[in-house]
Parts: sequence; structure tokens; C-alpha cells
Amino acid sequence: MLDGVDGAGKSTQARRLAAALEARTGRRTHHLREPGSTALGEALRELLLTRAHAPSARVEALLFAAARAQMLEELVAPALERGEHVVCERFHPSTFAYQAVAGGLDEGEVLAMLRAFAGSPAPALVVLLELPPGRAAARRGASGDRIEDKGLAFQEKVAQGYRRYAELVPGCVRIDADRSEDEVARAVLAEVERALA
Repeated sequence: MLDGVDGAGKSTQARRLAAALEARTGRRTHHLREPGSTALGEALRELLLTRAHAPSARVEALLFAAARAQMLEELVAPALERGEHVVCERFHPSTFAYQAVAGGLDEGEVLAMLRAFAGSPAPALVVLLELPPGRAAARRGASGDRIEDKGLAFQEKVAQGYRRYAELVPGCVRIDADRSEDEVARAVLAEVERALA
């Protein structure tokens, strides 16, 4: 599972990791995005990211958890049962960083809710791609959705949220994403191979 601030390179690195894993292991590897990947998840994604609505942080957290639970039940659990790999963009660290830390919700309540309603199957590895929010914004370009519209100060809080998540939840690997795409890809693959060994 890959996570990080908007513009940290999650989509690029997830795509590369999925291809590398499939080539190295010969096992089918699914590249999923969160929220999304299921019909319900994509519908919830539209609700969450459109500028037509302004849900509170609490409502956002619940909707993200619902999309995640659907993805885990519909796609992830069956894939793992078949012995396949899953690479997912975003997971619990995002909800914790965006809705708990940056959104002002209670950290413990958010973590407990995520574990209770979208906690299984759990990722074998959580990779946090770390990039200063200013650099991520420059890399990302113009804001593409309601959450990106919240600006740099909000993204700074989100980055703090990811660091806080890594302090609280064992098993997170933090990778410097302020390097070339190839360097980051090699670092991510090395961590995943270590976790799968």
C-alpha cells in the first residue's frame, strides 16, 4: 500500500510497483486506488471529491471507510485468497492524516473506526512517500478536486498527519519521494521484496 500527500507520486509508483511485482513473481498483481476501484467506491469518490458538496471531516472519514471496506470485501480479499498481489494507492494513513490530523477529528476514534470497519485484510506493508507539500503542489499542478482546493497550509497539516501515523502504527516504511522516479521505484520495490521474503 502506497500513501502520501497529493502529488507525492502514489499513482506513478503504484503502477510501477504492480508491473514489477507481476514480472518478478509471475503472479497477477492488482493496482487499486482508494477511494475507488469498485462501482460503489467510484461513486463515493465522486461524492467526496466534487466541489458540489462540502462534507465535514467526520462524514468524509465515514465515506472513505465505506469505500475501503467495499474494496477489501469485493476485490482485495478474493485476490489474496487466489494468491495474487494487490498494490493500493491510499489506505488508513490518508484518512488519519486528512480527516483526523488536518481535519481535527480525534486520532484514537478515527483509528478505532478504521480498524473496526475496514481493517481486514490488512496490508502486508504500508509505504509512506514523503515529499514536502510545496514540492508536491508544484509537481501536481493546478488543483483537481475539492480536497486539493484546501491549499498548502492544509497539506502541511496532512504531512504532519502522515508522520504522526508512522509514529503510532507499527510497520510503516517512510521513503523519501523527493528523488527521481526511478530512485523512488527502486526504494519502494526493495521494501516490498523485504516484506514478502
